[in-house]
Amino acid sequence: MISQHVLVRSTLKSSPVKLNLDITKTPSSYGYFTSRVNRPYNEDRYQLGVLDMDLSQRAVIPGGTIEDNVQLEGRVNQLDGPHYSNEYRHDKVFNYSIFDGHGGDECSTYLRTHLLETVEKFEVTEGTIDYLVDFYRKKIGGYWKRWARRENQQLLTAMGMQKRLRDDLTGEPLIRSTRMQDRKTKLWQFPEFQEQVTPFDFFKLRIFLSFLYTDYQFMTYENGFNRIEQQRREQMEENKDSFATQREPKLINSGSTCTSAFLYCLDKNPDDMDGYYFQDGVLSRLLVAQVGDTRAIICDKDGVAHALTRDHHPSNPTESRRLTKFSANLIMTDSFGEERYLNLANTRAFGDISAKDVGVTAEPEFFDFLIGDPEKLEKFKQENGKYMEQMGIKNFGGDECFLVLVSDGITNSMTDQEVVDLVMATINTNISGGSPAGASKEVVNYVEMVGGEDNATCCVIRLAGWGKWPMVDRTKQLREDRLVNVLRRT
Repeated sequence: MISQHVLVRSTLKSSPVKLNLDITKTPSSYGYFTSRVNRPYNEDRYQLGVLDMDLSQRAVIPGGTIEDNVQLEGRVNQLDGPHYSNEYRHDKVFNYSIFDGHGGDECSTYLRTHLLETVEKFEVTEGTIDYLVDFYRKKIGGYWKRWARRENQQLLTAMGMQKRLRDDLTGEPLIRSTRMQDRKTKLWQFPEFQEQVTPFDFFKLRIFLSFLYTDYQFMTYENGFNRIEQQRREQMEENKDSFATQREPKLINSGSTCTSAFLYCLDKNPDDMDGYYFQDGVLSRLLVAQVGDTRAIICDKDGVAHALTRDHHPSNPTESRRLTKFSANLIMTDSFGEERYLNLANTRAFGDISAKDVGVTAEPEFFDFLIGDPEKLEKFKQENGKYMEQMGIKNFGGDECFLVLVSDGITNSMTDQEVVDLVMATINTNISGGSPAGASKEVVNYVEMVGGEDNATCCVIRLAGWGKWPMVDRTKQLREDRLVNVLRRT
């Protein structure tokens, strides 16, 4: 079951010291701060947890129906958070997620209470996959009718295996084979899938399906909620005196972006009983799943910022090709010269049901990285270089310092390097306690001072190289000049 606690033990075998830490209450390891800035209310949300995952799974379970997910189905209309437990049966996977709602906070709130639970508990069976594809194809239509005709290729692409999965007979990429166009044979039924897919790869499929399933859940919840509200509206119009003191009915029509970071150990020292991503001597996988324009940034050992994600805007070439291929050409330019898809800035989002049929999808785009111990990283590269190249797995040399998740209320006012530099400067000068929690607050405060115009949220996650960065602030003058300009205007 999902937990927000982790057991940390001494690396000395002779030491009995064990600490059960609540990661939501350890400001030295994780920090979060948010502000509505100048908006009437805050639609940003966040979530963190430690998932209990069987990372040995590498095959879709034959047969089954949507009722295989009976526990998740039973929670479709519930808004309370998942049940948390400290009982682990499998591997611990840390997750940090940020959600940026729009059109209301209903969708971002729903994701906070459902998405991680779905990733952990979703039963990847033939029946559940078929149900999801049929739901989008029949109930949403448009973009999804064309998507379903290329289901095998789409799932293979979602897993990032276009180059790696090879035809057993020709040795060519399987995605080019005419066999992939056989809609009666599902991707997971191909011998190549069964032979060549690793648990490392399969985890992406689980997350991909979980995102779509949570999107389906929210749209189901939203539809039911709106039906009841519409009935209330009709009743109030018929008998206004009886409902004079009751609230006005409110229909939901919201959406949310999401950036979700998954971290788990690949290699650790044999005398380390834990092996967590924030400890020395550990090589970890960092898998980022993105929908929309919330962003993930990592700080390497030299204090340099690296964007781990690409905003899903109409100007993104990947998005332009996807929408042109599967949907209508609805990209336009607003009065400020910015490209929009219909009236939306993002081409991927949860919710936004009115734009689902034209391709505003909750399909996550994955970005795969190795972080942690430099020696273990180099060894892994030597042994798995071809695999890393085929799967697009990147690295930054190890000893990374910290990971930052931010909403676009931050990145609209600051560059990635400015965010990283401000975090380091906060720690170096011990401002706000010199912790990830304090650093996240300083980033949001800076956005407020320079006149940010959107909800601003920042999450700072400490990595093994925390505090080892060089004492340099590359953007200090730039940040100060911006503040001076704001003061002059006022």
